[in-house]
Amino acid sequence: MQHPLNRNLFIADNLNLLRRLDNESVDLICIDPPFAKNQTFTGSLKPPLTAAERELERETLAAWGIHSPADAAEAGIEWPDNQNNAKFQDIWRWENDVHEDWIARIEDDYPALSAVIESTRRAHSEGMAAYLVYMAIRIIEMERVLKSTGSIYLHCDPTASPFLRAVMDAVIGTENFRREITWKRTSTHSDAKNWAAVSDIILYYAKGRQFVWNPQHIEFDTEYVQQKYRHNDNDGRGPYRLDNMTSPNPRPNMMYEWKGHASPPRGWRYSMETMARLDDEGRIWYLDSKQKRPQLKRYLNASPGQIASNIWFDIPPLNSQAAERTGYPTQKPVALAERIILASSNPGDVVLDCFAGCAYVPVAAERNGRQWIACDISPRALTVLRRQFAKFQYAVDGSQNAEQPALIVAANVITRSPHELPERTDDDPAERHDIKELPERKYKVPSSLIPEKEMLEYLLKLSGYTAWCCGFANRRPNGAIVETTNNFHLDHIDPKSKDGSNQIWNRAPLCPAHNVRKNNRRVHLAEYREEIA
Repeated sequence: MQHPLNRNLFIADNLNLLRRLDNESVDLICIDPPFAKNQTFTGSLKPPLTAAERELERETLAAWGIHSPADAAEAGIEWPDNQNNAKFQDIWRWENDVHEDWIARIEDDYPALSAVIESTRRAHSEGMAAYLVYMAIRIIEMERVLKSTGSIYLHCDPTASPFLRAVMDAVIGTENFRREITWKRTSTHSDAKNWAAVSDIILYYAKGRQFVWNPQHIEFDTEYVQQKYRHNDNDGRGPYRLDNMTSPNPRPNMMYEWKGHASPPRGWRYSMETMARLDDEGRIWYLDSKQKRPQLKRYLNASPGQIASNIWFDIPPLNSQAAERTGYPTQKPVALAERIILASSNPGDVVLDCFAGCAYVPVAAERNGRQWIACDISPRALTVLRRQFAKFQYAVDGSQNAEQPALIVAANVITRSPHELPERTDDDPAERHDIKELPERKYKVPSSLIPEKEMLEYLLKLSGYTAWCCGFANRRPNGAIVETTNNFHLDHIDPKSKDGSNQIWNRAPLCPAHNVRKNNRRVHLAEYREEIA
């Protein structure tokens, strides 16, 4: 069935789009997000950006009511400069990149995920934790829109892969982790003081136990072929190997004599009719001696190859595929997406790529008969997608940029603005609170400016080591107060759900009983004291 958003490229914040997609509406998600490298990646478009392409970018934005960088920022997208740039910033700051409502959603609905992020802040850095918050709130939505038979592939590298796997485990479930794939992306890197870094990582999860899977095959290596395919009848059919024709399990109905050869103890693998057909085709190997059972000839050119493992060394790096190159420094080859798409989707399935800058996933989906939805925050993705699709003579917005235009109406791509997001059509009241646009951005103040232990000690000194909720204290038998932080919890005076910060002036020591009773309710400390009284 045709998906209503098939071949739609959205220039928008992908979280806004994800929140507008129906539950379980996508078969496969394949993404290549930022890697948390803490640097700005810059390249030059190949070939260079033309004046006509620059003008088309601006005309497209103007048609969407976006005329300036301020307009673009208000719409939640990037403004394309006049330079020949293919760049993106991969730098993350807790104060700049984390929304309060993202933290609230994670803390309320995904406590294990919240613990992963908080431990990352302490063990690694606030920058990595900010990146995880950005990714986590989107992975939550990806899991929701993925069908129960669907899969998700997340491309990363060792910089953030351990943290991203913990996030994926917390959202999708450790039981749904399928494999960590290593892709050898280059052979040229060298480092005199370390092992050469030549690989990336792809985290592969399925949403449930019943998921689409089509085994993929790769060519046998030369050594394997030489060892196994040692026979050749020089009849034009090429080399072959010999395979046993006896049954591994008892099959009384397959116990018969074949051309003077007695039945194996458990019977033959094939029926007499099949044996006769194979014999007519010259695919049975015999020795003159009747003591040696016949064997099946398996020809090399009829074999699909060996089943692909989780180590992908056979997909060439992009520098050997000049026709695909766009100039983006982190571009991936179409063949990489094709392997994923062929393995984890069927023809006609819907593939989602919400970090679609280089368009390698939409191109791979289109080439292999899949429907697709793409999204990117940069309008430069329009130019790149037009170029990549023109190479395969696919049309974009009714126009074709190939030297010899060949408009394929059925393959026409529609680009949509941040103001043209779809409306949810599913009936799911419990989820529909997520379809709203992002609220005005409120940045989370880092509590790590003062560690919580020091906050608690300081505030208890002010109160004489008594709880602010009810006056609880640790006391000796004679009534003397023990100056200890044991048996106290640190809570918020104004709750975070009502814009309360994590700074010390908004924190208070509570006794465990009243803190547990308060739980996550959105109540101010003054109101709670009245309730306790």
